[in-house]
Amino acid sequence: MSLLLMITRRKTLALTLALLCGGGFTSGQNAGTSSASAAVGPYRIAGVLVNAANGEPVRRGMVQALDDSSHADASCVTDNDGRFALEHLAAAKYQLSASKRGFRVQAYNQHDEFATSIVTGPDQDTTHLEFKLMPNAVLYGTITDDDGEPVANARVLLFKRPRFSGTGERTMQADATMTDDTGAYEFGNVAAGEYLLAVTAEPWYAVHGSAAAKRNSALDVAYPVTYFDSTTDERSATPVELAGGVREEANMSLHAVPALHLSVSAPHKDDGSISVPQLQQVAFGVLIDGQSATEIGGLGTGMMEVNGLAPGHYELSQGDPPRVADLELSSNQQVDAESGRQENALAGRVRMVSGAPVPEQLTVSLERMDNGPGQNQYATEARQGQFRFDSITPGEYAVWANAADKSMHVIGVGAGSRVQGGNLITVRDRSPELVVVASEGETRVEGFAKKDRKGFAGAMMVLLPKNTAQWKALTRRDQSDSDGSFAFRDVVPGGYTAIAIEDGWPLDWTSPAVMARYLPSGTNVTVTVNSGKLVRLPSPVTVQQR
Repeated sequence: MSLLLMITRRKTLALTLALLCGGGFTSGQNAGTSSASAAVGPYRIAGVLVNAANGEPVRRGMVQALDDSSHADASCVTDNDGRFALEHLAAAKYQLSASKRGFRVQAYNQHDEFATSIVTGPDQDTTHLEFKLMPNAVLYGTITDDDGEPVANARVLLFKRPRFSGTGERTMQADATMTDDTGAYEFGNVAAGEYLLAVTAEPWYAVHGSAAAKRNSALDVAYPVTYFDSTTDERSATPVELAGGVREEANMSLHAVPALHLSVSAPHKDDGSISVPQLQQVAFGVLIDGQSATEIGGLGTGMMEVNGLAPGHYELSQGDPPRVADLELSSNQQVDAESGRQENALAGRVRMVSGAPVPEQLTVSLERMDNGPGQNQYATEARQGQFRFDSITPGEYAVWANAADKSMHVIGVGAGSRVQGGNLITVRDRSPELVVVASEGETRVEGFAKKDRKGFAGAMMVLLPKNTAQWKALTRRDQSDSDGSFAFRDVVPGGYTAIAIEDGWPLDWTSPAVMARYLPSGTNVTVTVNSGKLVRLPSPVTVQQR
């Protein structure tokens, strides 16, 4: 079952669980102690809650059965053997969730934002469940300087690497924290995966500015962005692989180097104001910092001097209209006003494939897909279907649309009069008007996944468009529930192939080469503008081996 609301409600759910646990622990250690509310019936959900990392029982963990509206119909606390039992349930479909301090709040058999719901009713075995709860991973360490002394107030950045290569996904910042007076930092409640670390800091004794530097150049120093394991070259950064329940230590040492000075143009605009250059540091393709550790001078003279810079990779936006330059600073320098790439405005319009009016509250966003320089994402509001981005770096982008009260899907994009299927577009210098074709995608496709003529739980369900160019925009996924049922939501009209794969979650479903072997045994699905809100597949989808 798709947990579309799970991410947004996790904080609320964690609070709810904490409150329930507070009352549950005082009632003893009976796994059968259950609080029933809306659901009253003859069925039960029971099993054992175990640590996913070592298989040991999780005692005094909170287990809940949630209905479609995320209301807790029953809850209980596990006993010393990790056993739980949710009693007096009606015949229905329940999302099972579990929580305990030191573990991640998660749903039963969860993969990404998907999980398997439990279906109660006649002939349904719901009393022999093994709920694997993943403990938090913790990443911690100490940041020190050249003398081995702790560096306080250093900013430690945590980056998550994409799980699949070639999907267009980029390394993204996952978290950030500051070191304490002992130079220590810690990231708790980290999901399993591969991570990178970067540290930015300012030597406590540093003094910048041209006058100060002349008086004592030994104090005009800076720390370059430093990556684990204590390298200033991000290409040599060592990834940290985190598994559930581990505590991984990652210490780093910072080395002060002479600070650099940069001169850039700061011309007056037509209205008399000054076009102030913007300088930001870059790590793993992500803009991470502005000029917080620098001193600026010279505004009003047509040039600006930025002092106190550490060697490293920067993005500079200067001029009007702006030009963006990628700088690899290793010495003092002056940047020519004409250096860098021109950023262009991009205007466009949205039209609905159904011919209906465009929703009033609509946001159009662009996501960088080619790992090129510049921002990863841009967003703007469309008014009466018209939108404009004032400054866009040329490159390859995915186009997305989001309305406040409707599910929106981009099914075609184009420049000028040429529109093609999918949501990928190339933005060039002086691109013509962008046309975005959107659909509300209100059809729900339901069916059953079966293996050996029996409903199969936990299969990765994928609904792939026949047109591979539309995979990223229109593919729908789900996870089969305990009776094998599944539902693809917000499907737009078109031809599809439904696929069920046992333990398919490690697969890169965005890759035609990876998915090609599963397509011949998939189930053809057609959704039309006349299909209505619900399409039920007449035959089951056969579960294939990964």
